Amino acid sequence: MKALRIGGPLSGLAVWASAYGKWRGKDRIYAVSSGSPCMLFVLDPAGSEPVQQFALEGSDHCWGVVAAASGVYIGGSGILYRFTHEQGIENLGEMIPGEFYTWRLAADDEGKIYGGCYPGGKVFQYNPSTGQFRDYGVMVEGEQYARSMEAWKGKLYVGVGTRCPHIVELDTATGVRTEISLPEECSAEQLVYDLNIVHGKMLVRITPCSRLYIYDLELGRWEKCIEHVSGLSVSAPDPQGNVYFIKEDILQRYALAAGILTPTSLAMPEPAGDYSWLESHPLNPHGTCLAGVHRDGTCWIYDPENDRHTVMDFMLQGQPVHLQSLAWGPEGKLYIGGYFAGGLASYDPATSEMISHRGIGQIEGMMAAHGIMYLGVYPKANIFAYDPNLEWNPGSNPKLAFSLQEEEQDRAFAWTLAGDELAIGTVPSYGRNGGALTLFHPVTGTREVFRGLLPQQSIVSLAAGEELLFAGGSVWGGLGIAPERKEASLMIWEVNSRRKVWEGVPVPGEQAISALALDDEGKVWGLTAGMLFLFNPVTLKTEQTIPVLPVDWEAMTHFWRGGCELLYREGVLYGTAGNHLFKYDVRLNQLEMLDENARLLAVDGEGGLYFARTTALYRIQTLEPGQEEI
Repeated sequence: MKALRIGGPLSGLAVWASAYGKWRGKDRIYAVSSGSPCMLFVLDPAGSEPVQQFALEGSDHCWGVVAAASGVYIGGSGILYRFTHEQGIENLGEMIPGEFYTWRLAADDEGKIYGGCYPGGKVFQYNPSTGQFRDYGVMVEGEQYARSMEAWKGKLYVGVGTRCPHIVELDTATGVRTEISLPEECSAEQLVYDLNIVHGKMLVRITPCSRLYIYDLELGRWEKCIEHVSGLSVSAPDPQGNVYFIKEDILQRYALAAGILTPTSLAMPEPAGDYSWLESHPLNPHGTCLAGVHRDGTCWIYDPENDRHTVMDFMLQGQPVHLQSLAWGPEGKLYIGGYFAGGLASYDPATSEMISHRGIGQIEGMMAAHGIMYLGVYPKANIFAYDPNLEWNPGSNPKLAFSLQEEEQDRAFAWTLAGDELAIGTVPSYGRNGGALTLFHPVTGTREVFRGLLPQQSIVSLAAGEELLFAGGSVWGGLGIAPERKEASLMIWEVNSRRKVWEGVPVPGEQAISALALDDEGKVWGLTAGMLFLFNPVTLKTEQTIPVLPVDWEAMTHFWRGGCELLYREGVLYGTAGNHLFKYDVRLNQLEMLDENARLLAVDGEGGLYFARTTALYRIQTLEPGQEEI
C-alpha cells in the first residue's frame, strides 16, 4: 500500500522572542518564529528596507533571543545560534547534552550568553571569546524548568519551576547558587515565568496567578505586587524611569519610583514578548518609540509622547505547521489542528478542498456535536465552539465555551460521545499530577468536572458504550513533575449514576494507555506506547496482549497520547504507535505494518486511513474499490 500525500494544510507564524539592535546606524528587529524549521526575520521597523530571513536548521522552537556586541544569539531545540550581518547564521552547537528545550536567554556586561533548559532545569553559559559552553547544573533539585533569567552585577537571576516557583541567584564566576525566598502566597503557584531587572529592581511574574512582584535587590526585600499582568517581559525604562508591560489586555506605563500605573491607548490582548526603544521612527521622528512583535510577525510601535501607535505588517510568510489533531466534523469534512503556531484546517474528501484558518492556538483534541466543532486548546484546556456554517472570526467564532484552568487542567487530548454529552479527558497543568474527566452537554451548556478519578494520573484516552465510559490513564501529569505512580490504570465509569464501577491495571508495567476502542462484543481494546491489549469488562480480566513495538519506558520524559489513535472496524484494528501505522486483524491474529512514518489517525467510510506525517496530511487506501473486509 502506498500513502498518498494530500498536502500541508497549515502554515503559521509563532514569534515568541525577538531582539533589537542597530545596523549601519538604523534600528533592526531580530524576530524568530517557531516552525519547521525556525526562521529568523531581520526587520526594519521604519519599513524602508526589505525583510531578510534565515532558516535555523535543526530547531522547531524558540523562546529566547538576545543581542550582544558579538552578535544576536538565538536559543533553539537545545542548540545555540549566532547571527551577524557579516556571517549570517552560525550553529554554535549543543548547549548541554540531554537538554533539548531552551527557554529565555540573557547577556551580561562582558558579553557572555546564558540560557535555561528543559528537562534538566539547567543553566548554561556561552563565552564568545573562547567558544566554550559551561554547564552550571540543575538550579533547583526536582524542578525541570529554568524558565527566565537576567544578568546583573556579576550574578544571574533565574526563574525556576514548575512544582513550585523559585528564584535562584547564581554567581556566574563561582557557580554558587543562593535562593531568594518568594512571598508566602506564591508557594501554591507553579513558575517564575518572567524575570526582568530595571534600576536594581527585579520584576518577576508568577504563574498561573499572573501577579507581578517587585523586589529591591540592594535592600533585599519585596516591595510591590500588581495583579493580572501578562508576559513575557517588562520594557527597559524610558528617560523618565517608567517601564511598560501588559495588564488586563492594555499596554500600561508604570512609574517605578512612585508606584503609579497608567493605562495607554494601546490594547494588547496577547502577551507582548520582548520590547525595545526605537529612535527617530517615522511615528515620532524627534522622540523615542516603544516597539514589540506580535505572534503573527507584525510589529507594533507606540509613541508615549503623543499616546498613539501604529502596526507594521511585513507580510511574513508562515512556515509549515506540524499537525497535532485530527477529527471528523460536520458535512463529512476532516478537521486538522496545528502544533505550537496552532491553526485549524478542514479537508473535504469529496471535493479535495483544503481550507485553513489562523487565530486559534494549539488544538490537542476535538470532536463534533450538533453541527459544532468543539476544540480543546492548550494552554488552560480552553474549550472553543466553532460553527463551520458561520464566518471564521476568532473571538466570536470560534468562541470560548469554557475553560478548565481553574481545575488545574491544561491539555484536552481525549474526547468521546457519552450519550448526549461530550466526555473530555485532560492532562493537568505544569507541575501537577492528576487529570480530570469533564462531561459537557452541548445543548444545555451544562458541565461537570470530576477530578481524581484516576489518582495521580492524566486521563488520555476515552471510549463509551451505551451505559459505561472507559478511561485510560498516563502516569505522567503536567510537564515539570515526576510521576507518582509506576503503572497506568483503566477505569470503568457509569455515566448515568456518575460513579466509578472499577479501576485496575490491565497490563502490568505499562505506564500509559494512549487509546481505547470498543469491539462488536463490547470488549475494550487498548493501546499503550507499544502494545495492544483486549480487556473484558464483564470478567474484569485482560484476555490478550499483542506486542506492536518495543518500548523503553525509562527513556521517556513523558508520554500522553504520543499521536496514538486506535480504530476498530469489522474485526480489524487500525492504530498508530511510535510513528508506525499498523493493522491488526483480530480474527486472524495478524499484525501488519502499513507505514513507518505516521501520527494521528482517522478513517473514512471507504476504508481510507488519514494520518499525519510531520506537517502534511496523508491518506492510505486499505481496501480496493469494491472489496469488502471478510
